[in-house]
Amino acid sequence: MGRRHARVLGSLGERYELTGGYDPRPEISTPEGVERLASDEEAIARAEVVVIAVPVEAHARLVHRALAAGKHVLVEKPICGTTAEANALVAAASGTARLFVGHSERFNPVVRALRRLVGAEAILRMDLRRVGPAHPATGGALIHLGVHDLDLASYLGGGEITLHGALGPRAGASGEDFAHVLFATSSGAPGHIYVERGYPRRERTIVLTTAQWVYEGDLLSHRLARTRRPWSEQMDVPLSLDEPLLAQAVALADALDRPGPREIATGVDGARAVDLAERAAACFAGELLGARSSQLRGSPG
Repeated sequence: MGRRHARVLGSLGERYELTGGYDPRPEISTPEGVERLASDEEAIARAEVVVIAVPVEAHARLVHRALAAGKHVLVEKPICGTTAEANALVAAASGTARLFVGHSERFNPVVRALRRLVGAEAILRMDLRRVGPAHPATGGALIHLGVHDLDLASYLGGGEITLHGALGPRAGASGEDFAHVLFATSSGAPGHIYVERGYPRRERTIVLTTAQWVYEGDLLSHRLARTRRPWSEQMDVPLSLDEPLLAQAVALADALDRPGPREIATGVDGARAVDLAERAAACFAGELLGARSSQLRGSPG
């Protein structure tokens, strides 16, 4: 992801100047045209905006260090591994240092079209599916896959979502890493998320129903179709096929240049997604589910 960020930022010479990159692994070269720096301290000191694309376990430490130095931060999703760490980072993003999270799925052409087409129309149902082969990782499917769709459910659903339950692998089930999550949008529309890290092929889909339309989107092939209710012939929706990571980089520059509501996910958004994933996972162990998602408040960055 660091190489991808370097590529798109380097292509936006009118918005960004790359000041260097750091990787602690000496065998890994920096991307072409990016000066290799000696430490993360040097990288933070040189930058106005620090992009952090490291293992999740290191997110909290590096983000906090950059924010404490007064630098803006874009950290890859998830913002960090626990709600407690996420809330601490949101609290640290005060004053001139702003925090953003790389929930780049917001910039998927399908999601951007849905956001525009649905508009003020009430959502009746939402179903999201994200599966595929992946190596085991700390935090499991909900933290590493589910945060994408929990964020999309909040983003497309108009705000806070309410968790109603979750099912996952039985305690001690070897090799199983999946989750079903039931939720309601801010307007009360029911929704379902399914994530799995052991599925034989990658699938990323969304089905969103309104009073007039059923939208069916494939987030991998960047295809969106809709069918009018009561039923008519399905038709494809033309999409603007901007690269999501490039669109996110433009949105980051816009957010820093002109404060105001933006597509890009803030620290508050990232912390909300981790909190929802953490509390959904708690259902697997039979713990009580809170009535609503965390009521995170504060500055938009």
